[in-house]
Amino acid sequence: MLSPKIALNDDLHGGEDAPDGSQTAYNNSDVETGMTSKKHGFHRNSKKISQESSNMEVNVPDSNPREQPGIFRSIMRLSKRFSFSASPYTDKNKTVTVSAGNTVNNLKEQEEECNAVENEDVKGTIENKLPLSVMEINQLISKNDLLEANENINKLEEELLNEREPEKDKETYQEYIKSVRDFNLLCDELAKQIMSIFTNSLTISKQNSSILCLALKVVELEEAADKKWQERMNHSSINCFRRPRKWQDLWRETVRKSVEERIAKVFLPTKEQETSWLALHLAHLQQTILEDLKIVKDLVQKCYPEKYNIFNMYTKCYHESVSSHLECIQQKHLELNELYAFLNWIINTYKSGDVMSHPDLSPEVNVQELGPLLDQKVIENVMDKYAKELKIVISNLMKNTLEEEKKKWHEFEAQEPELMMGHYHSDMAFHIIQMIHEYVNKSGDISNKLKDKALQISLDELTNLLHCYQQHLKDKKKSISNPLPLLIVGINSCIDLREYVKSLKQNNAVHAGKVEETLNNVVQELNKILSDDILLQAKLCFKKLMTKKWLSSNQDFNQIISIAEKYCEEFRKMKQANCQVLISSVHYQFVKEYITQIMKQHIYCKSSGQRDTAANKIREELGAIQSMYKEHGSTALWLFPVTQDLSDFIGSNENELETKLNKLYMDFPDIGEEHVSALLYFRGISRGRKKSNLIKSFNQLGKDPEGSVPESRHLLFEQIAVTAPLGCMPLFT
Repeated sequence: MLSPKIALNDDLHGGEDAPDGSQTAYNNSDVETGMTSKKHGFHRNSKKISQESSNMEVNVPDSNPREQPGIFRSIMRLSKRFSFSASPYTDKNKTVTVSAGNTVNNLKEQEEECNAVENEDVKGTIENKLPLSVMEINQLISKNDLLEANENINKLEEELLNEREPEKDKETYQEYIKSVRDFNLLCDELAKQIMSIFTNSLTISKQNSSILCLALKVVELEEAADKKWQERMNHSSINCFRRPRKWQDLWRETVRKSVEERIAKVFLPTKEQETSWLALHLAHLQQTILEDLKIVKDLVQKCYPEKYNIFNMYTKCYHESVSSHLECIQQKHLELNELYAFLNWIINTYKSGDVMSHPDLSPEVNVQELGPLLDQKVIENVMDKYAKELKIVISNLMKNTLEEEKKKWHEFEAQEPELMMGHYHSDMAFHIIQMIHEYVNKSGDISNKLKDKALQISLDELTNLLHCYQQHLKDKKKSISNPLPLLIVGINSCIDLREYVKSLKQNNAVHAGKVEETLNNVVQELNKILSDDILLQAKLCFKKLMTKKWLSSNQDFNQIISIAEKYCEEFRKMKQANCQVLISSVHYQFVKEYITQIMKQHIYCKSSGQRDTAANKIREELGAIQSMYKEHGSTALWLFPVTQDLSDFIGSNENELETKLNKLYMDFPDIGEEHVSALLYFRGISRGRKKSNLIKSFNQLGKDPEGSVPESRHLLFEQIAVTAPLGCMPLFT
């Protein structure tokens, strides 16, 4: 007789594996059926009980199997011996197919052979109903046979649920606990493997994307099972070991952590390894974000249904991870170049076409929906740090620039300063301008507010430098024999700076205006030093004028012209804008000094011959001064009439004096009575009615409305002091 083949078309499950691989003990019903309790291992491949079979269907009611006729009780006992159990949700009638080598009428023989079947391997159809062993399921997980592994784990769970938990005092309790533990370990191992796949999605999607699809399928199946379990939670009879598993939540968290790990692994050199460590790190960070999101868009996205919107999910994860990463970096002590790299990357680079708006990521990435990378308060805090560091850096650079300039001053005694376009030149102004321009513009790349702050800091530090520069020039002038080149270099540098500062007034009128005023004061101070210096050189010669010797000699005056010519030639090496101003000023000083000598009343011309000689000499010498400075670019043309006015008044006849005095007053209304008296003394009228009448006539000119002059007039005589004549002759009569 052929061995019988038995196939159960029900949702039956095999016994549960114990930790040692054997099957757990069965309940007491086994004994009642006359079947020996025996542990069975899970089998995946079993040989069939019979090679030949014929099938017949038998309806099995849901009543107690003990109340069924003999064959049915035997079949049910057989199922109990293999831990088969019908699902609590099956239909009331089941169909059991019984196969035998003989006819259906041999059912009694099959009942007798049930005990023999116990000792044989159950294979064929039963193979599909039994869960695999723990080891076999673990092998499936390691081979990434995820769907099959998950199916067997669920079978194992159902088998455990169908076995009631033994009481603690029974020997089967420990076996049951081991089975539950194995089940939990398998669940954990499968979850670990699946989440490992999600963690390495970027790599796996390039090598074998089907594995990623399988992992996602398992998560979806478990999510559906969780949902079904949730719907049936109200039934008190529903039990489970690991529900809800919430693998979809775990998937989201895994994706988030995988992105965090990717960001954390971006190359981050130390300051000792690389001076521009932060800029280099941000460049690597930029490359990682772009490359990873491109893989997500081109490969990973294809493994997910559209409903997952997986690319946007990854984009958000990268955005949040980068934000947290940069938040940590900004808490470190960062220097100026590092703060700039940090702010510029956050504000400009991140959302630009270099990263999130890159063509390879368009149009999926919507930068407007991403929001700011860092909170505005954090950014403002970093900007404050930037401003403080900028102030320190600019202050140090200004000081270093001044020290470098001072080192060059020692060379000016041995050789002339460098000439550029015919002017004495120094690099100091260029370096300062370049520095301010660079830091202001770089700060402007970040924000207009920071640009204004950088400009304000730069101008404040420039003001401090100018005060120091001015004092150092004055001190250095005292220690060298020829300070002229040094002072001209200083003036030219200030002029260059002033022109640059003027261009900044439209951006910061208040601070730029203050710096411009400071520069003007420095230039004026240096101009005064030069003017005083040339007058000091010519002073001795001026004192020898308006004497009896002067009437017959040109030596002292020629010396004055020689000194003036020498200085004017040097002044040509000054920037044209200031050269003209300085020469005009010196022109004025020379004319004033010349007239001052007349006012000293050192000479008293009694005869007409002396007066004519003196008048002609004044016309020639004062005219020579006027012509010389005009040739050198003086704009003080208002001084020219004084030459003719003075020579005419001194050399005219007495009956013309009143007319000449009127002309002198109209050209120079600041002339005073004491000046007129000194001129009268010079031409030999020191007292008497004639002088008195002329003084009265002069005083009347100031009261005459027709003789009034506009308020905007140049002052000449008002700046000239009158000295009492030598001897005891009274000034007025």
